[in-house]
Amino acid sequence: MPSKNAIQGEKGLLCPKCSHLNPSNLNQCEYCNSQLFVKCKKCSAKVQRVFSQCPECRHRMHKSVFQKIKRRMFRRSKKITLGQTIFIVIVAFGAYKVITMAAGKM
Repeated sequence: MPSKNAIQGEKGLLCPKCSHLNPSNLNQCEYCNSQLFVKCKKCSAKVQRVFSQCPECRHRMHKSVFQKIKRRMFRRSKKITLGQTIFIVIVAFGAYKVITMAAGKM
């Protein structure tokens, strides 16, 4: 994690998206209009987007890899995607193997 002085110094805030140096009194980047701060879901503190944990309560600020995969695989669309189809086939094959192994032991 970069040091706090490198992110927020006397010159301003560094945008995590485009690396533009912004004045420290802004909430959005001047160049790309990206948010420079997020609100912690646990303690409601204002945290810079570049931090991975809230400095107040140490709550994780960004989603894990598994949460990102879940969000991409199971969107709220009515169409079944290729990833969902592959996932269903793998689960069905695994269930088939477990059932046939259990039936063979009896």
